[in-house]
Amino acid sequence: MKEYIESLSGLSHKQLVLMLARQRLRESEGIAVTGLACRLPGGLDSPRQYWEALRDGRVVAGGGGIPVDSTGRPRWNADAPDLAHLAGLLGQGSYLADIDLFDAERFGIGEEEAAFMDPQQRLLLTVAAEALQDAGAAPGTDARVGVFAGVSTVEYNYACLRNGVGPEGLSPYMGTGGALSATAARVATGLRLGGPVLTVDTACSSALTALHLASHALRARECDLAVVGACHLLLAPFTTAVFAQAGMVSPTGRSRPFDAAADGHVRGEGCGVLVLKRQSDARADGDVPYAVVRGSGIHQHGDRPAMAAASALGQRRVIADTLRSAGIDPHAVQYVEAQANGSKLGGVIEAETLAGVYGRDTADAPELLVGSAKGTLGYLETASGAAGLIKAVLALNHRTVPVQPGFDVPDPAIPWQRMALRVPTASQPWPDAPRRLAGVSAFGFTGTNAHVLMEGVDGPPRQAPGPAPVRGRRYWPEGNQWT
Repeated sequence: MKEYIESLSGLSHKQLVLMLARQRLRESEGIAVTGLACRLPGGLDSPRQYWEALRDGRVVAGGGGIPVDSTGRPRWNADAPDLAHLAGLLGQGSYLADIDLFDAERFGIGEEEAAFMDPQQRLLLTVAAEALQDAGAAPGTDARVGVFAGVSTVEYNYACLRNGVGPEGLSPYMGTGGALSATAARVATGLRLGGPVLTVDTACSSALTALHLASHALRARECDLAVVGACHLLLAPFTTAVFAQAGMVSPTGRSRPFDAAADGHVRGEGCGVLVLKRQSDARADGDVPYAVVRGSGIHQHGDRPAMAAASALGQRRVIADTLRSAGIDPHAVQYVEAQANGSKLGGVIEAETLAGVYGRDTADAPELLVGSAKGTLGYLETASGAAGLIKAVLALNHRTVPVQPGFDVPDPAIPWQRMALRVPTASQPWPDAPRRLAGVSAFGFTGTNAHVLMEGVDGPPRQAPGPAPVRGRRYWPEGNQWT
């Protein structure tokens, strides 16, 4: 520090002012979203398919029955005595297909290692490779590429052991294959990336927290490209029973954010990845971004009656902090992709919070549109923030606010008549404004809240990629699970 201060003493006033101005510019520089990829329920295996479902108001959440693998075998034996009471709820989840398939050879991974890799690692690695391809990035060994990955559950090794893998069947690869800390590292080693690598677990706010950390790393020049994503798979059935006992799961199998019939969420799984780059670098490289991140924030309000209790004060704080860091007037934002997962009380708290912090708590304020991808997909839990971020990016890119499915009768507990919030009942052109601005919220169930502000870019919409072919061999424990 002494040497740094002494180095400044030789600078003129003009040089110091210029240096500080450049520093402030770096700290506030926009972060371009240059690549996207996803695997979402309902066969939405690409951003293009996801956008079509959002635009058309399709509902893919729930009702598909017990998920099956690539051979048609059910993931769980719902007739087993310890699962019979869960069969109905398990059949209402939002699941991915073919999660047992993985192209290990593509990433230079051996057969035994692939067999003991958590499918969340496999899926995130595959989707990250697609997102980098969409970004036109082929990082070399000298490139500084950060990986910031959200994941929360550790269930695959348990499934293997439940199926009779005794001590003689253990593998050294079960360590790196099942550890949460290995998730981001799997992407880095599988794609030969060098840079800051961090696995993030703040539950349902993991993807937004990862983006917040990645944005800081990019602005601090710790990396020049960042892979940000989250993955969530439901490999064991009993967490569904825990959530049902807590009154969180919808008994009707529908997520209805802000609706009078809201009765809980539909558990779901998925994966989403974004590739980020400093806006100045994207401009210099001739990239066409989907959107630009203008600001982000994370906050935990610890003073609340229980860890899982929603905090209106915490939600207000993180949104206000994000608006301030981005230098954006609350009235300038036209749309917010809300946390809203179908919880009745959570919907009321969030609607009132958004109205207050965005200055829409009077009927004559500028209108703020509000929606949630959970009505389309169900609640992807750890991956839900990635789905929300990609939805907001695509909406800004296409200059369209998509319809909110499941919103038929506005919840009477929300004072709509004295607020300037509106949930879109049909897809509509983005409101006319000098800047297209959207907020995205994600709240972890242990209290870590996150918010991101994004801006649309000028020019024609960029075309998102279609689905990649499903490739690979089957890697899965032998026999039906949970029998």
